[in-house]
Amino acid sequence: MKLNTLLVAAGLISGLLSATASAQTVLKLGHVWPQTEIHAKSAEMFAQDIEKATNGEVRVQVFGGSTLGSDRELVEGLKFGTADIWVGGAGILSAASDTAKIFTQHFMISDIDQFKKVYGGPIGQEIADRIKKESGYQVISYWLRGPRWLTTKTAVNTPQDLSGKKIRVPDSPVFVKSWQALDAAPTPLSFGEVFTALQQGVIDGQENPLSLILASRFSEVVKFLIKTEHVYEPIAVVMSTQSYAKIPEKHRQAVLQAVNGRAKDFAATEVSNGEQTFLQALKSQGMTVVEVDKALFRAKVAQVVDKDFASLKPLYQKILGEASGSK
Repeated sequence: MKLNTLLVAAGLISGLLSATASAQTVLKLGHVWPQTEIHAKSAEMFAQDIEKATNGEVRVQVFGGSTLGSDRELVEGLKFGTADIWVGGAGILSAASDTAKIFTQHFMISDIDQFKKVYGGPIGQEIADRIKKESGYQVISYWLRGPRWLTTKTAVNTPQDLSGKKIRVPDSPVFVKSWQALDAAPTPLSFGEVFTALQQGVIDGQENPLSLILASRFSEVVKFLIKTEHVYEPIAVVMSTQSYAKIPEKHRQAVLQAVNGRAKDFAATEVSNGEQTFLQALKSQGMTVVEVDKALFRAKVAQVVDKDFASLKPLYQKILGEASGSK
């Protein structure tokens, strides 16, 4: 009798555990960065806050360092279920959405204040809505990222110094067109291949924010840091409409609050406060900073929007209108 009672109790416990396990929603988040990168740390915070806010009913597993694939593979994987959340440079979405080409228009955003006005207000929401309609990808947050600098093996002082130079760029048509306009030879590569490509001389340079240049140890393979600050590209936190639908409705607001809470604030603070720290660290590692006349570079790419992305001109003009001191 006691044995039967124990068996029944064990069965009930097993059933309860199974029900609990089956009720848990597990989401896979992928990115390409090393763990020391700011936004990799933000992704970990996001995962922690989701689990806490939902009492463990929604759990986010973080896969960094390209372990689930390149940025392009991760974005495509959102629709195939190999990933549920992607965190990365928003320009990658341009392969699926014409509107997303706006993120990486060169010399469009000039400082952090303008960035915050654009992506923290109605323009940012308009962009997200258009991307969702065009592609089925849902941008659930924009995180601040520092401006992109050029790093090269030889000094670059003017656009003429870029002639024929193989510069690694993200797999984005805007980057390709913009660097072609600068007479460089833009070379799209998966981020995980960049260090080795620089080391082996396959490419002559690359461009990224200071935080990522530092975290990726690029100072070991290139010595010149060119202050172009050509793109303020947001980090996008993205789900497909299918993966978003996997989140129980009662927890969706908690997910949105978590992605726009501590993790976002951490990224903004670290980027804003860290730019000078990153720069000094790179200089101490032997990198030479080259100040350039940005107007020379801006003039070379000024016609890219009109020539190649004319449909974005009205949105582009709205963003220019948010420039500091323009109102």
